[in-house]
Amino acid sequence: MIKVPHLKASVMEFTCFRITENTTEEALLKTISDFENDFLAHQKGIVFHCLAKNDKGEYANILLAEYTAVLTAIEKDIVSNPDALSFLKLIDKTTVDIHYLDIEKEAFFMPEHFSCIEFGIFALKKGNLQELLMVSDTIERNYLSRFPNTQLHFIGSLSEDLYAEVTFGTTLEATQQICSGYLSDSNCMPLMELIDETRMTLDFWSVVS
Repeated sequence: MIKVPHLKASVMEFTCFRITENTTEEALLKTISDFENDFLAHQKGIVFHCLAKNDKGEYANILLAEYTAVLTAIEKDIVSNPDALSFLKLIDKTTVDIHYLDIEKEAFFMPEHFSCIEFGIFALKKGNLQELLMVSDTIERNYLSRFPNTQLHFIGSLSEDLYAEVTFGTTLEATQQICSGYLSDSNCMPLMELIDETRMTLDFWSVVS
């Protein structure tokens, strides 16, 4: 994991993938460590990096940075770095799903303690970004603030009509329980009314490196 305490994040990359059939998790973790130490650690503007895993055996490479240009530079340089290429060779290319987010929140420092990330993508069936952010602010103030587990929460814009809700939590179990509460809490119901459930995905990821 990389966490730079004096930098603030405004953009995020979330890349989901599976490893190749003959790759072990042990080999992946060793390669990720080399990738961080010999490549990412030398890239300016990185705020946070980790590898996470869900209960389906999928992995996520998660990056937060100061500016979009940081992610663009990494994407350009990664193809010429030996340690980065070693990491890429372990990935089943047919399973890769990349998302770039503009974080719709004032730039922030990363929290100190968390072990999991809730990542949901959705489209709106009504309303707009401004309404979505108002609802999100209400959820933060009146619902998420009740739970010490919630370390960070924000909305991200992916494209013209796709958004992401991202939450960093202390424990996986508590994060899942809090998310389930959206379905019954009056502060969260307006979000459910905005979301197009036919264009929604949601998963929970435990930090492994």
